[in-house]
Amino acid sequence: MRNLFNLILTGIVFWVGNEYFKEYISIVDDKTIIISALLMFGISYLFRYLILASILTIPIGIGCLTTIVLFFVAIVLTPIKLWLLDKYLPGFCINGFWTYVVLSGLLSVFSFSVKTENKNNDKE
Repeated sequence: MRNLFNLILTGIVFWVGNEYFKEYISIVDDKTIIISALLMFGISYLFRYLILASILTIPIGIGCLTTIVLFFVAIVLTPIKLWLLDKYLPGFCINGFWTYVVLSGLLSVFSFSVKTENKNNDKE
């Protein structure tokens, strides 16, 4: 459910940017907004499993360095995803460095995360 909500929020951020800030972000049609949101979601989903695999390899000594590198890359990953969309998705255009920065911040702020609580019900 959280993933679906994040996907919808990403699409909304792109739609609002296209509607109200056309000089900075230009998306041709609704189909391109949907495709760009799906691609952003897909790359994020794959990267989440890459981080998980890196953390799981810490006990055998491999993940100690890769986990730190992956967390650093996560900070830079959103602008890279936006740049890839701009470069390879026809109809998706972002103008200016600061647009990448603002969009990255908005996508980070509007991403939804749920913290699960472990409830141990002790039966006596």
